[in-house]
Amino acid sequence: MARITDIIEINITRETAAVAQTNFNVPLFIASFTNFKERAREYANLEAVAEDFDEESVVYTAATKFFGQTLRPNTVVIGRRQIPAATVVIDIVRNNAQYSMNVSDVEFSYTSDESATAAEIASGLVASYNITPVTGVTLQDQLDGSIRIESNVDWSLSVNEDMGVLESPAIESWLTTLEAVQSYNDRWYALTTETHQRDAVLDLAGAIEAKRKIYGVSSAATDIAEGDDSDLFSLLGSLGYQRTFGIYSPTADTEFPECALIGYQLQEQPGSTTWAYKTLAGTQVTKLSDSASQNVRAKNATTFETIGGLRVTVGGKMFGGEWIDVMVFVDWLEARMRERIWFRLANSKKISYTNGGGTILETEVRAQLREGIRVGGLAETPAPIVTVPDVLSIAPNLRAQRIFEGISFEARLAGAIHFVKIRGRVVI
Repeated sequence: MARITDIIEINITRETAAVAQTNFNVPLFIASFTNFKERAREYANLEAVAEDFDEESVVYTAATKFFGQTLRPNTVVIGRRQIPAATVVIDIVRNNAQYSMNVSDVEFSYTSDESATAAEIASGLVASYNITPVTGVTLQDQLDGSIRIESNVDWSLSVNEDMGVLESPAIESWLTTLEAVQSYNDRWYALTTETHQRDAVLDLAGAIEAKRKIYGVSSAATDIAEGDDSDLFSLLGSLGYQRTFGIYSPTADTEFPECALIGYQLQEQPGSTTWAYKTLAGTQVTKLSDSASQNVRAKNATTFETIGGLRVTVGGKMFGGEWIDVMVFVDWLEARMRERIWFRLANSKKISYTNGGGTILETEVRAQLREGIRVGGLAETPAPIVTVPDVLSIAPNLRAQRIFEGISFEARLAGAIHFVKIRGRVVI
Protein backbone atom coordinates (compact mmCIF):
# COMPACT_ATOMS: atom_id res chain seq x y z
CA MET A 1 0.00 0.00 0.00
CA ALA A 2 1.45 3.34 -1.05
CA ARG A 3 1.62 6.08 1.55
CA ILE A 4 1.92 9.83 1.21
CA THR A 5 5.21 9.67 3.11
CA ASP A 6 6.57 7.55 0.24
CA ILE A 7 5.85 10.41 -2.10
CA ILE A 8 6.57 13.47 0.01
CA GLU A 9 9.40 13.50 2.54
CA ILE A 10 9.63 16.40 4.98
CA ASN A 11 12.29 16.88 7.65
CA ILE A 12 11.97 19.90 9.92
CA THR A 13 14.95 21.16 11.86
CA ARG A 14 14.09 22.96 15.10
CA GLU A 15 16.12 26.13 15.47
CA THR A 16 14.64 27.04 18.84
CA ALA A 17 17.48 26.60 21.34
CA ALA A 18 16.95 29.00 24.26
CA VAL A 19 19.82 31.13 25.51
CA ALA A 20 20.36 32.19 29.11
CA GLN A 21 19.17 35.68 30.01
CA THR A 22 20.89 38.02 32.43
CA ASN A 23 18.80 38.84 35.51
CA PHE A 24 18.31 42.47 36.45
CA ASN A 25 15.82 41.96 39.29
CA VAL A 26 17.82 39.86 41.78
CA PRO A 27 19.57 41.56 44.74
CA LEU A 28 22.41 40.11 46.80
CA PHE A 29 23.12 40.74 50.49
CA ILE A 30 26.42 39.50 51.95
CA ALA A 31 26.98 39.05 55.69
CA SER A 32 29.21 37.10 58.08
CA PHE A 33 27.55 34.03 59.59
CA THR A 34 27.70 30.24 59.95
CA ASN A 35 24.03 29.48 59.28
CA PHE A 36 24.72 27.52 56.10
CA LYS A 37 27.78 26.00 54.48
CA GLU A 38 27.47 27.09 50.85
CA ARG A 39 28.65 30.53 49.79
CA ALA A 40 25.19 31.69 48.74
CA ARG A 41 21.59 30.63 49.06
CA GLU A 42 18.47 31.89 47.29
CA TYR A 43 15.23 32.82 49.06
CA ALA A 44 11.79 33.45 47.59
CA ASN A 45 10.17 35.12 50.61
CA LEU A 46 10.75 36.36 54.14
CA GLU A 47 9.34 33.18 55.66
CA ALA A 48 12.09 31.15 54.00
CA VAL A 49 14.73 33.52 55.38
CA ALA A 50 13.25 33.14 58.87
CA GLU A 51 13.85 29.39 58.70
CA ASP A 52 17.62 30.00 58.55
CA PHE A 53 18.07 33.30 60.43
CA ASP A 54 16.61 34.73 63.61
CA GLU A 55 14.80 38.06 63.58
CA GLU A 56 17.67 39.86 65.33
CA SER A 57 20.17 39.09 62.57
CA VAL A 58 21.27 41.66 59.99
CA VAL A 59 20.35 39.18 57.26
CA TYR A 60 16.74 39.06 58.42
CA THR A 61 16.65 42.86 58.71
CA ALA A 62 17.93 43.26 55.15
CA ALA A 63 15.44 40.66 53.92
CA THR A 64 12.55 42.61 55.46
CA LYS A 65 13.62 45.60 53.37
CA PHE A 66 13.89 43.60 50.14
CA PHE A 67 10.58 41.78 50.58
CA GLY A 68 8.70 44.60 52.32
CA GLN A 69 8.25 47.02 49.42
CA THR A 70 5.29 47.64 47.11
CA LEU A 71 7.15 45.73 44.42
CA ARG A 72 9.23 42.87 45.80
CA PRO A 73 11.76 40.48 44.27
CA ASN A 74 10.92 36.89 43.43
CA THR A 75 14.42 35.93 44.52
CA VAL A 76 16.95 37.34 46.98
CA VAL A 77 20.46 35.90 47.19
CA ILE A 78 22.12 35.82 50.62
CA GLY A 79 25.90 35.49 50.43
CA ARG A 80 28.14 34.21 53.23
CA ARG A 81 31.39 35.78 54.39
CA GLN A 82 33.67 33.18 55.95
CA ILE A 83 33.95 33.15 59.75
CA PRO A 84 37.14 31.36 60.91
CA ALA A 85 36.02 30.28 64.38
CA ALA A 86 33.25 30.23 66.95
CA THR A 87 32.75 29.35 70.60
CA VAL A 88 29.84 27.18 71.71
CA VAL A 89 28.74 27.75 75.31
CA ILE A 90 26.55 25.43 77.37
CA ASP A 91 23.98 27.98 78.58
CA ILE A 92 21.56 25.66 80.38
CA VAL A 93 22.64 22.50 82.21
CA ARG A 94 20.04 19.72 82.37
CA ASN A 95 20.28 16.22 83.79
CA ASN A 96 19.55 13.28 81.49
CA ALA A 97 19.11 15.61 78.50
CA GLN A 98 20.34 15.33 74.94
CA TYR A 99 22.60 18.10 73.63
CA SER A 100 23.05 18.17 69.87
CA MET A 101 25.16 20.11 67.40
CA ASN A 102 25.40 20.20 63.63
CA VAL A 103 28.67 21.04 61.89
CA SER A 104 28.52 21.21 58.09
CA ASP A 105 25.43 18.97 58.02
CA VAL A 106 27.04 16.37 60.31
CA GLU A 107 24.80 15.83 63.35
CA PHE A 108 26.24 14.62 66.66
CA SER A 109 25.00 14.63 70.24
CA TYR A 110 25.69 13.80 73.89
CA THR A 111 23.26 12.81 76.63
CA SER A 112 24.08 14.19 80.07
CA ASP A 113 24.03 12.06 83.23
CA GLU A 114 22.10 12.52 86.48
CA SER A 115 24.60 15.05 87.87
CA ALA A 116 25.39 17.01 84.73
CA THR A 117 27.85 19.88 84.51
CA ALA A 118 28.61 22.24 81.63
CA ALA A 119 32.18 20.92 81.45
CA GLU A 120 30.96 17.31 81.22
CA ILE A 121 28.51 18.15 78.42
CA ALA A 122 31.11 20.08 76.41
CA SER A 123 33.62 17.25 76.78
CA GLY A 124 31.04 14.68 75.71
CA LEU A 125 30.09 16.66 72.61
CA VAL A 126 33.74 16.98 71.52
CA ALA A 127 34.26 13.24 71.99
CA SER A 128 31.12 12.50 69.97
CA TYR A 129 32.23 14.81 67.16
CA ASN A 130 35.71 13.33 66.94
CA ILE A 131 34.27 9.92 66.02
CA THR A 132 33.50 11.22 62.50
CA PRO A 133 34.95 14.75 62.28
CA VAL A 134 34.47 17.10 59.33
CA THR A 135 37.66 17.62 57.35
CA GLY A 136 39.07 21.07 58.04
CA VAL A 137 36.91 21.74 61.11
CA THR A 138 38.31 21.12 64.60
CA LEU A 139 36.58 21.18 68.00
CA GLN A 140 38.56 21.89 71.16
CA ASP A 141 37.22 21.34 74.68
CA GLN A 142 38.00 24.50 76.66
CA LEU A 143 37.46 22.61 79.95
CA ASP A 144 35.13 25.35 81.21
CA GLY A 145 31.85 24.31 79.65
CA SER A 146 32.62 25.78 76.25
CA ILE A 147 33.89 24.46 72.92
CA ARG A 148 36.19 26.28 70.52
CA ILE A 149 35.52 25.53 66.84
CA GLU A 150 38.02 26.49 64.14
CA SER A 151 37.69 25.99 60.40
CA ASN A 152 39.81 26.54 57.32
CA VAL A 153 37.07 25.37 54.94
CA ASP A 154 33.50 26.41 54.15
CA TRP A 155 31.37 25.33 57.09
CA SER A 156 28.14 25.79 58.99
CA LEU A 157 27.12 25.47 62.62
CA SER A 158 23.87 25.04 64.53
CA VAL A 159 23.16 24.02 68.13
CA ASN A 160 20.08 23.20 70.17
CA GLU A 161 18.29 25.70 72.40
CA ASP A 162 20.35 24.93 75.53
CA MET A 163 23.54 26.23 73.94
CA GLY A 164 24.74 29.55 72.60
CA VAL A 165 27.17 30.48 69.83
CA LEU A 166 29.70 33.33 69.87
CA GLU A 167 31.06 33.81 66.36
CA SER A 168 34.57 35.21 65.92
CA PRO A 169 34.95 38.27 63.68
CA ALA A 170 35.45 37.50 60.01
CA ILE A 171 38.99 38.11 58.78
CA GLU A 172 38.43 37.25 55.11
CA SER A 173 38.78 40.31 52.87
CA TRP A 174 35.59 41.61 51.32
CA LEU A 175 37.07 41.23 47.85
CA THR A 176 37.77 37.55 48.52
CA THR A 177 34.22 37.16 49.82
CA LEU A 178 32.70 38.85 46.78
CA GLU A 179 34.60 36.66 44.34
CA ALA A 180 33.75 33.50 46.28
CA VAL A 181 30.05 34.37 46.38
CA GLN A 182 29.94 35.34 42.71
CA SER A 183 31.72 32.14 41.70
CA TYR A 184 29.06 30.16 43.55
CA ASN A 185 26.04 32.21 42.42
CA ASP A 186 26.16 34.86 39.70
CA ARG A 187 22.42 35.31 39.15
CA TRP A 188 22.29 38.59 41.08
CA TYR A 189 22.61 42.12 39.72
CA ALA A 190 22.71 44.49 42.71
CA LEU A 191 25.15 44.08 45.60
CA THR A 192 24.50 45.10 49.20
CA THR A 193 26.40 44.09 52.33
CA GLU A 194 26.25 44.23 56.11
CA THR A 195 29.25 46.57 56.20
CA HIS A 196 29.22 50.33 55.71
CA GLN A 197 32.84 50.62 56.86
CA ARG A 198 34.90 53.05 54.77
CA ASP A 199 37.73 50.80 53.54
CA ALA A 200 35.39 47.89 52.78
CA VAL A 201 33.02 50.13 50.81
CA LEU A 202 35.89 51.55 48.77
CA ASP A 203 37.18 48.05 47.98
CA LEU A 204 33.75 46.78 46.96
CA ALA A 205 32.97 49.86 44.87
CA GLY A 206 36.23 49.43 42.99
CA ALA A 207 35.51 45.76 42.37
CA ILE A 208 31.93 46.28 41.20
CA GLU A 209 33.07 48.90 38.68
CA ALA A 210 34.64 46.11 36.62
CA LYS A 211 31.42 44.05 36.58
CA ARG A 212 28.11 44.51 34.78
CA LYS A 213 26.42 44.99 38.16
CA ILE A 214 25.66 47.77 40.62
CA TYR A 215 26.38 48.33 44.32
CA GLY A 216 24.20 50.14 46.85
CA VAL A 217 25.46 51.41 50.20
CA SER A 218 24.23 53.71 52.95
CA SER A 219 26.07 55.63 55.64
CA ALA A 220 25.30 57.43 58.88
CA ALA A 221 28.59 59.37 58.89
CA THR A 222 27.69 62.94 59.82
CA ASP A 223 30.46 64.50 57.72
CA ILE A 224 28.54 63.48 54.59
CA ALA A 225 25.89 66.13 55.33
CA GLU A 226 28.57 68.76 55.87
CA GLY A 227 30.48 70.75 53.30
CA ASP A 228 33.52 68.55 53.89
CA ASP A 229 35.10 66.82 50.88
CA SER A 230 37.06 64.11 52.71
CA ASP A 231 34.06 61.95 53.65
CA LEU A 232 33.33 58.54 52.14
CA PHE A 233 30.74 59.75 49.63
CA SER A 234 32.99 62.57 48.38
CA LEU A 235 35.81 60.10 47.89
CA LEU A 236 33.58 57.71 45.94
CA GLY A 237 32.57 60.63 43.74
CA SER A 238 36.16 61.74 43.18
CA LEU A 239 36.95 58.20 42.02
CA GLY A 240 34.22 58.54 39.40
CA TYR A 241 32.44 55.31 40.29
CA GLN A 242 29.42 54.94 38.01
CA ARG A 243 28.18 51.64 39.45
CA THR A 244 27.90 52.58 43.12
CA PHE A 245 25.19 54.71 44.70
CA GLY A 246 24.77 55.82 48.29
CA ILE A 247 22.03 56.90 50.68
CA TYR A 248 22.73 59.16 53.63
CA SER A 249 20.74 58.04 56.68
CA PRO A 250 21.40 58.28 60.43
CA THR A 251 19.82 54.81 60.72
CA ALA A 252 21.89 53.26 57.92
CA ASP A 253 23.48 50.55 60.06
CA THR A 254 20.18 49.28 61.47
CA GLU A 255 17.73 49.85 58.60
CA PHE A 256 19.75 49.30 55.39
CA PRO A 257 17.73 51.75 53.24
CA GLU A 258 19.76 50.72 50.19
CA CYS A 259 18.14 47.28 50.41
CA ALA A 260 14.69 48.85 50.44
CA LEU A 261 15.40 50.97 47.35
CA ILE A 262 17.06 48.13 45.46
CA GLY A 263 14.37 45.63 46.39
CA TYR A 264 11.72 48.01 45.08
CA GLN A 265 13.32 49.41 41.94
CA LEU A 266 14.94 46.27 40.56
CA GLN A 267 11.46 44.87 39.99
CA GLU A 268 10.67 47.60 37.49
CA GLN A 269 11.43 47.08 33.81
CA PRO A 270 14.79 48.78 33.12
CA GLY A 271 14.12 52.01 31.27
CA SER A 272 10.62 52.46 32.65
CA THR A 273 11.44 54.12 35.97
CA THR A 274 13.61 56.60 37.80
CA TRP A 275 15.06 55.88 41.24
CA ALA A 276 14.11 59.35 42.52
CA TYR A 277 10.86 60.19 44.35
CA LYS A 278 10.21 56.65 45.54
CA THR A 279 8.53 55.79 48.86
CA LEU A 280 10.32 53.12 50.91
CA ALA A 281 8.52 50.96 53.45
CA GLY A 282 10.19 50.28 56.79
CA THR A 283 12.59 53.20 56.43
CA GLN A 284 12.75 56.33 58.58
CA VAL A 285 12.89 59.68 56.86
CA THR A 286 15.91 61.86 57.52
CA LYS A 287 15.25 65.38 58.77
CA LEU A 288 17.84 67.65 57.20
CA SER A 289 18.31 71.38 56.95
CA ASP A 290 18.24 72.84 53.45
CA SER A 291 22.02 73.21 53.43
CA ALA A 292 22.63 69.67 54.72
CA SER A 293 20.28 68.19 52.13
CA GLN A 294 22.03 70.13 49.38
CA ASN A 295 25.44 69.02 50.69
CA VAL A 296 24.43 65.37 50.40
CA ARG A 297 23.06 65.73 46.88
CA ALA A 298 26.11 67.75 45.82
CA LYS A 299 28.04 64.53 46.45
CA ASN A 300 25.69 62.67 44.06
CA ALA A 301 24.15 60.83 47.00
CA THR A 302 20.49 60.17 47.78
CA THR A 303 18.39 61.10 50.81
CA PHE A 304 15.01 59.91 52.07
CA GLU A 305 13.05 62.97 53.11
CA THR A 306 9.52 64.30 53.48
CA ILE A 307 8.62 66.60 50.59
CA GLY A 308 5.13 67.95 50.06
CA GLY A 309 3.80 65.53 52.64
CA LEU A 310 5.32 62.51 50.89
CA ARG A 311 8.20 60.34 52.13
CA VAL A 312 10.42 59.99 49.05
CA THR A 313 13.96 59.42 47.87
CA VAL A 314 15.68 62.54 46.59
CA GLY A 315 18.63 62.16 44.22
CA GLY A 316 18.92 58.90 42.34
CA LYS A 317 22.46 59.18 41.01
CA MET A 318 25.58 57.06 41.00
CA PHE A 319 28.56 58.69 42.72
CA GLY A 320 30.17 59.29 39.33
CA GLY A 321 27.22 61.47 38.29
CA GLU A 322 25.19 59.17 36.04
CA TRP A 323 21.59 58.42 36.92
CA ILE A 324 21.06 54.99 38.48
CA ASP A 325 18.21 54.20 36.07
CA VAL A 326 20.40 55.01 33.06
CA MET A 327 23.14 52.62 34.18
CA VAL A 328 20.63 49.83 34.78
CA PHE A 329 18.93 50.43 31.42
CA VAL A 330 22.19 50.50 29.45
CA ASP A 331 23.29 47.25 31.12
CA TRP A 332 19.92 45.73 30.20
CA LEU A 333 20.11 46.98 26.60
CA GLU A 334 23.62 45.60 26.13
CA ALA A 335 22.77 42.22 27.67
CA ARG A 336 19.57 41.74 25.68
CA MET A 337 21.26 42.77 22.42
CA ARG A 338 24.05 40.28 23.06
CA GLU A 339 21.49 37.58 23.85
CA ARG A 340 19.54 38.30 20.67
CA ILE A 341 22.60 37.96 18.47
CA TRP A 342 23.77 34.82 20.28
CA PHE A 343 20.29 33.31 19.83
CA ARG A 344 20.54 33.98 16.08
CA LEU A 345 24.04 32.48 15.86
CA ALA A 346 23.10 29.43 17.92
CA ASN A 347 19.89 28.73 15.99
CA SER A 348 21.21 29.17 12.45
CA LYS A 349 23.13 26.64 10.39
CA LYS A 350 25.37 29.57 9.68
CA ILE A 351 25.26 33.28 9.05
CA SER A 352 27.22 33.90 5.89
CA TYR A 353 29.99 36.47 5.89
CA THR A 354 28.19 38.53 3.27
CA ASN A 355 26.24 41.76 3.23
CA GLY A 356 23.18 39.57 3.69
CA GLY A 357 24.71 38.19 6.88
CA GLY A 358 25.39 41.72 8.03
CA THR A 359 21.73 42.54 7.44
CA ILE A 360 20.72 39.65 9.72
CA LEU A 361 22.86 41.11 12.51
CA GLU A 362 21.52 44.60 11.81
CA THR A 363 17.97 43.28 12.14
CA GLU A 364 18.69 41.97 15.63
CA VAL A 365 20.29 45.26 16.70
CA ARG A 366 17.32 47.25 15.40
CA ALA A 367 14.87 44.89 17.08
CA GLN A 368 16.50 45.45 20.47
CA LEU A 369 16.59 49.21 19.95
CA ARG A 370 12.85 49.12 19.22
CA GLU A 371 12.38 47.17 22.45
CA GLY A 372 14.39 49.86 24.24
CA ILE A 373 11.99 52.47 22.87
CA ARG A 374 8.96 50.39 23.88
CA VAL A 375 10.03 50.09 27.53
CA GLY A 376 10.75 53.81 27.77
CA GLY A 377 14.53 53.84 27.93
CA LEU A 378 15.18 55.24 24.45
CA ALA A 379 13.53 58.16 22.68
CA GLU A 380 11.46 57.41 19.60
CA THR A 381 12.60 60.61 17.89
CA PRO A 382 15.08 61.05 16.50
CA ALA A 383 14.99 57.43 15.42
CA PRO A 384 18.04 55.33 16.29
CA ILE A 385 20.69 55.11 13.57
CA VAL A 386 22.34 51.74 12.89
CA THR A 387 25.43 51.51 10.70
CA VAL A 388 26.69 48.22 9.25
CA PRO A 389 29.88 48.12 7.15
CA ASP A 390 30.15 46.57 3.71
CA VAL A 391 31.85 43.21 4.24
CA LEU A 392 34.55 44.03 1.68
CA SER A 393 35.58 47.04 3.79
CA ILE A 394 36.39 44.77 6.73
CA ALA A 395 40.03 43.71 7.03
CA PRO A 396 40.74 40.36 5.32
CA ASN A 397 42.39 39.07 8.49
CA LEU A 398 39.17 39.65 10.45
CA ARG A 399 37.15 37.96 7.72
CA ALA A 400 39.52 35.00 7.86
CA GLN A 401 38.92 34.79 11.62
CA ARG A 402 35.16 35.14 11.01
CA ILE A 403 34.97 38.27 13.15
CA PHE A 404 32.33 40.74 11.94
CA GLU A 405 33.43 44.16 13.19
CA GLY A 406 32.15 47.67 12.71
CA ILE A 407 28.45 47.57 13.56
CA SER A 408 27.49 50.73 15.44
CA PHE A 409 24.35 52.53 16.52
CA GLU A 410 23.33 55.86 17.95
CA ALA A 411 20.17 56.29 19.99
CA ARG A 412 18.95 59.02 22.32
CA LEU A 413 18.08 58.19 25.93
CA ALA A 414 14.53 59.09 26.88
CA GLY A 415 15.73 60.32 30.28
CA ALA A 416 13.28 61.50 32.93
CA ILE A 417 11.93 64.76 34.30
CA HIS A 418 13.00 65.39 37.90
CA PHE A 419 12.63 69.16 38.12
CA VAL A 420 10.06 71.53 36.61
CA LYS A 421 10.43 75.27 36.10
CA ILE A 422 7.42 77.30 34.99
CA ARG A 423 7.27 81.02 34.38
CA GLY A 424 3.89 82.67 34.02
CA ARG A 425 2.21 86.06 33.95
CA VAL A 426 -1.35 86.94 34.82
CA VAL A 427 -3.12 90.09 33.71
CA ILE A 428 -6.50 91.73 34.25
